[in-house]
Amino acid sequence: MEIALKILPVFLVIFLGAGAKKLGFYPDVFIKGANHLVFYIAIPALLFTKLSQTSFSETFDLDLALLSCLSIFFVWLLSIFFSILGIVSHLGREVSGSFVQTAIHGNIGYIGLAIVFYTLGNDGLEIASFLAPFIMISQNILSILSYNIFYKGHKNLYKTILNILQGVAVNPIIVSAFIGILFSFFNLKLPGFINNSLKIVSDMSLPMALLIIGASLSVSLPARHLIWLLLSSVIKLLLLPGAALFLLYKAGVPFSSMQVAVTILAVPSATVSVVMSSEMAGNVKFASSAVTLSTLLFIITICFWNYVIGFIG
Repeated sequence: MEIALKILPVFLVIFLGAGAKKLGFYPDVFIKGANHLVFYIAIPALLFTKLSQTSFSETFDLDLALLSCLSIFFVWLLSIFFSILGIVSHLGREVSGSFVQTAIHGNIGYIGLAIVFYTLGNDGLEIASFLAPFIMISQNILSILSYNIFYKGHKNLYKTILNILQGVAVNPIIVSAFIGILFSFFNLKLPGFINNSLKIVSDMSLPMALLIIGASLSVSLPARHLIWLLLSSVIKLLLLPGAALFLLYKAGVPFSSMQVAVTILAVPSATVSVVMSSEMAGNVKFASSAVTLSTLLFIITICFWNYVIGFIG
């Protein structure tokens, strides 16, 4: 019950965003602008401030990052296998690419960081801020490779690699996190008034992100691909965090770090999956439905994982 009460406010804010959108408080143009504000300014400010002001020796944990990324890779291979079986049974190549991405690409920036902060506090958020860019890079690379594997047209390996590098280089969340790590490593400090300004901006990131998630939910679930939508959610919400928990536990990773890693890997499919499906010949409707379904099921699965982690601890 205590776990559910800690997580409940997060979902109430998400549902508030959905209700506000339904009542017309959030026109599409506002959601688009707010999304850009959170993605390009607020969350990068949050990650930078958290990482730049923490001790590098206490925060940097290469084993945690590598094992978390390894769990994503294993689950990616499993998703590819399921997709190949799906194509044989007439799933469709465009759906297969979106299926793989929604099964491995989690909404860390908008939901993961919020869940960690409101359940594990500042200490957990510092670990999550360090881990997030490594997981995001892995997710983006494997997602782009997935679309190229199932894309019907001519595959250009050079263009694929270039797209991956470009996507990483211009991602403000990844860039700000690594700059924050560099500040922490070299013990660099910004003037106090700049830090205070960044803190004001970063304080709005998590509440605004949750409202945007709620306003972006769609209740349309196509019956034709319902089984695959459910399978995508099972892989994302259960198999991926389960694989991470197994690897991290066996490796003897500190409990607090393991708790953060499992939490942010257990988040629902990322809304960026819809955009990438549109740009890379995927199935936009499938991706949108997968995001909605996994977000709704996440209410149950995150309570389950918190109970499991608490039991182990």
